[in-house]
Amino acid sequence: MRVPFNFQWGESAGRVEQSLTGIKAKIAERKVVDGRTVFVVEGIPQKQLQRALFYFRNDMLNEIELHFGDGTWDTPKYELFFDEVRRNVDSKYGIGRLLTRTRGREGEILQTLVGYQWMQGGIALRLYLFTAERDSNAKRILSLHYKEA
Repeated sequence: MRVPFNFQWGESAGRVEQSLTGIKAKIAERKVVDGRTVFVVEGIPQKQLQRALFYFRNDMLNEIELHFGDGTWDTPKYELFFDEVRRNVDSKYGIGRLLTRTRGREGEILQTLVGYQWMQGGIALRLYLFTAERDSNAKRILSLHYKEA
């Protein structure tokens, strides 16, 4: 398993930013989450990739989170894409371990979370599908998390 975009764990935030600028991606937001610096990046040229989050601890890259989807997709399309991604990752790294499969209501909002994990070569890869639906309104996120193990 490799770190996405040919990065290496431990690369500096400056080096990552320079690479992103080189492909004309835009750092839309910089924030600190749990003591880590996070770049929220848009415009990386990859099919269905909406944004990528790059996490740094002590100025060293240690996680990349990729959000996939399309504003025109409904929940069944997200579920189909999730299953395709899971089967693809299973074929490369073996059957993933189910981390969570929950579905429940919080007030009027129906929330679903499904997650799998694969481990290989010092990298943990997690795949999640989160949906929150209320009537015809919905929020859906399909994410792949590559993390230094």
